[in-house]
Amino acid sequence: GNFTNDFVKDAFDQFPDRLIPYCAVNPWERNAVDVTRQCISEWGFKGLKLHPTINGFHLADPELVDPLFRLAEELDFPIIVHGASDLFNSPPEFAIMAKRFPKVPLMMAHMGFFWAVDQAISFAAEFDNLYLETSRAPIFEIQTAVKRLGPDKVIWGTDSPFVDYEFEFKKMERATSDPEGYRSIVGGNIARLLKL
Repeated sequence: GNFTNDFVKDAFDQFPDRLIPYCAVNPWERNAVDVTRQCISEWGFKGLKLHPTINGFHLADPELVDPLFRLAEELDFPIIVHGASDLFNSPPEFAIMAKRFPKVPLMMAHMGFFWAVDQAISFAAEFDNLYLETSRAPIFEIQTAVKRLGPDKVIWGTDSPFVDYEFEFKKMERATSDPEGYRSIVGGNIARLLKL
């Protein structure tokens, strides 16, 4: 499957004050780098989303994925990648990319949920540029991540429209008892990465 970013551009053009758009590409497509460059440089998009499971590639595949990370390094934008625990995007794949591209902020969506959360937390502790995104993860795992990593490495997300937005938001009230840490998790960290 391939992604189109045109409808995102249309929405962003209509509501530039309310939306922060990410580009989505399939690295198997020969023009993936050019499409991403256009999204970021010309259309004002703020980041890149990759989904190894849907598109059938390993996140750490140098030939397919490195060119996109090199572009992220060049244009200084973060990358978020589907990070539920399967072989295409398991935490070790994230660790390889975080090490290979230390200047690129890399977010692991779903933080290794179901069975690789501990591994995800360990790698996020090891690499300064690796962040964990909370959507679909149970609150106990999120609390564990915040305790072990501090609030600055954990980023709230919802996976909308596929989940209950209100539930994903409400559960974050229990992520930490520290008000400043909470503000970092639910907005401050991503605002910093996106330079908002």
